[in-house]
Amino acid sequence: MNVTAGERIAASIVSFLALAIAVAYVMDRIGLTIAPFVVLAVAVTVAVATFNALRPIGPGERGEEFAFAAIVAAVVAYLQWLARPALLPIGGGPDLTHHLMLADYIERHWRLVHDPALGAVLGEMADYTPGLHLLAALAGAWTRTDGLHTIYPIVVLTVALKAGFIFGIAMRVLPRGVPRLPFAIAAVVMLFAPREYFLRSFSEHSFLAQVVAELFAVAMWWALVVWDEEPSIAATVMFAIAGVGAFFTWPVWIGPPLLVLVVMVASRAGLPVRDRFAAIVMGGGPIAIVAAVHAVGRMRALGIAGTTGFVVWPSVEMFGGWFLVLGSAGVVVAATDRRTRSIVWLVAAVALQAAALFVVATRSGADRPYLALKMAYLAIYPLAVAASLSLGRVGWTGWTEGRIAGQAGPSRLPSRLSRLSRLFHLLPWAIVAVVAILVLRPLIKEPRPKRVVSQPMYLAGRWARANVPPACVDYLVRDDDSAYWLHLAVLGNARQTARTRDEATFDPKQALIRWIQPEGLPFAITDDFDALPKDIRTSVDVVQRFGPAGVIKRRGSSTCTEDNRRAR
Repeated sequence: MNVTAGERIAASIVSFLALAIAVAYVMDRIGLTIAPFVVLAVAVTVAVATFNALRPIGPGERGEEFAFAAIVAAVVAYLQWLARPALLPIGGGPDLTHHLMLADYIERHWRLVHDPALGAVLGEMADYTPGLHLLAALAGAWTRTDGLHTIYPIVVLTVALKAGFIFGIAMRVLPRGVPRLPFAIAAVVMLFAPREYFLRSFSEHSFLAQVVAELFAVAMWWALVVWDEEPSIAATVMFAIAGVGAFFTWPVWIGPPLLVLVVMVASRAGLPVRDRFAAIVMGGGPIAIVAAVHAVGRMRALGIAGTTGFVVWPSVEMFGGWFLVLGSAGVVVAATDRRTRSIVWLVAAVALQAAALFVVATRSGADRPYLALKMAYLAIYPLAVAASLSLGRVGWTGWTEGRIAGQAGPSRLPSRLSRLSRLFHLLPWAIVAVVAILVLRPLIKEPRPKRVVSQPMYLAGRWARANVPPACVDYLVRDDDSAYWLHLAVLGNARQTARTRDEATFDPKQALIRWIQPEGLPFAITDDFDALPKDIRTSVDVVQRFGPAGVIKRRGSSTCTEDNRRAR
């Protein structure tokens, strides 16, 4: 299995992440308390073994290694810039709170959820595949912080590595005679065109587990592309490792790569039957085993395939018309060459799974087929590589003409033709520049994500959880998502209570009214004490202050009944 230095490092990191999840899961499954530093030792050992097992190839196209590193670094820098200065999660919505609740539970107990009664506390997260949450809790232990402070850096790392793998896949499938470097870079740039699917999935909607699992799914595809170049045990093992990580993080993504594995192995010419069977078993077997083990006692979780939920309906505007045109044309081009057919098969596998999920959801009466619509988030990766293939074919003519003209030598060409030859050599980079302008102009205009969590609010909530009855705390904050996060993920209140189900609990305007009127809950967390109305500021006591945030106490009589305390 020959890989570049960048791919070698990225694959080793994927192995580390997947094995950290798997080892922690196995420790819990056999009845042990999860030991973060034991997990770290095993995961590092496997990552080093992966690094040593991957053979670095000789020098590739000029600038390839630098481009891989620059892509990963640029994506990390941009996503960290979005979250400055706190580097906390930047999305909103209930999903963020639900993910942080499970990470918090793991941190407090170092066990996964086994008690069915905890469904009333955690909701559907009691049966959720815990890959992301294990990583967040483990990274918090390793860095002596917590899951709140590590979950966004994990997302950033996985998105950046995902971009690096897309670059590596494009470099491998683009024709050898084409200047592959600029067009492979274009594949990564074009990922930012469908911003709804590449960025807003975590910067707005907080589909965090899905986003992290996309890294594992893309790594599975990369391993298949490498295997197609030269079948090897290392490639199939890498596919299996990434597949295990994908299943434990968000199992919806394992279907399309597994289908592509079967098709690629079955259609590979000159491969003995025994080797075909071994490749499928070695690549898919470990994924099937962990899926079977996890499914024991959790079959009810399969009902999510028939549920509804919030997710946007795909549209030309969501993807970008030019992106769809280039991607569709690239899929057609890819069908003509065996080296590029994995693009076609992956697009087809995504569409097939989306259709199957759509049928299941509509038969269950779902008005919005949640998981079927989610498949659009995975489709952008093969479409981006396909679009780069289209650009490669466009640039191919100019590059070839320029090379032919240059073969005559400058001394034999008129000066005008010599200059034209040099311009032909710049054509691929000019195409990339045009693509970058199309992508970056709307990206620059994109408003910064709304921040619903903050360090001062977190400190106030953590103090309140330790020092006052958490069920008797109100929320004087500017965003209902912030109140929801404080109530469940920070204070640890249960989801299945009358107060949690009451939307007025988290409504900022209703909260202000409650604190202007007498006889309310005795305590409240505020995100900005100085911004509260004067009527409230002058009628409360500040119990504890954390920068602009704080915990306040109502003066006079209040209501915090025993029912409130039990409802926690």
